[in-house]
Parts: sequence; C-alpha cells; structure tokens
Amino acid sequence: MSNIRNFSRHRWQVADQGLALQEFIAQDAQVHMLFRGATNLEQVVNMLVNLVKADSPEFLQQEINQESLLQILSSGFRTMVLKSLQGDELSQSEHLVCLMARHFSQKNYEPELSEEAQNLCQQTLGLYSQWDAEMTKRRRSQRNMMK
Repeated sequence: MSNIRNFSRHRWQVADQGLALQEFIAQDAQVHMLFRGATNLEQVVNMLVNLVKADSPEFLQQEINQESLLQILSSGFRTMVLKSLQGDELSQSEHLVCLMARHFSQKNYEPELSEEAQNLCQQTLGLYSQWDAEMTKRRRSQRNMMK
C-alpha cells in the first residue's frame, strides 16, 4: 500500500511542479507562437518536468524564476540533443523543448541575469547552434542518398 501512496504522491508533485512551470512560461507572450500545432504547452511542460525530475530533480525543488527556468530548459534540451544525436527522431513535444530553450536563452532580461545564468544561456545557444548544424547536415545527407 505504501508503494501506491508513494507513486500517487510523486504524480501529484510532478503535476504541481508542472502547473507552476507552465504558468510561469505562459507569462511570455512569444512562447505561445511556438504552439501552433497539435502539441500544447501543458503537454510539453509535463514531459519536461518528467525528464528533469529523472535527470536533475534539484532544479525542480527551487522556486520558479527566470534562472531556475533556464536550468530546467537547459537540462531538458541537453537530453533532447543526446537523444537526437543517437539517431532517434524527436517528437513535436521534444522539439519544442529545444525551441523553448533557445527562446529563453536569447531573451533580454530586466533586471539582468546573474553571471552564472548568462553563462548557461551562452552554453545553451552554443549547443543549439552546433546541434542545429549537425541536424541540417544529416538531413542533407539523407536527401542526397534518396536521389
């Protein structure tokens, strides 16, 4: 019975963390432009919370603010990069995690972020650039093989 309670408690915690994160992300009007397809913000945030809970649960223990959001998105983004470089296709939700990580890393913040958070933004943007170039290269090579 305690296993069922622990599982239920865990699911409630994930749901609560997901809701807080979703509400915080939804405050950025530009994020809504990313969600024109079948996938919505709630689905992406729930997947992101589960990914981060498995990889870096300490990020979810903090109060949600700009810097903790960057940590959460960066952690999820790194997981997506690894998955895609191993040859797995990313789902629409997973790809949206990458786009949101890039969006929030490019954003101008007032007041300015801490130096640590600014470094995380630069690392995320650098990784995104490298990953995007690699994915473009792979798509080109697949097209060339089909000709």
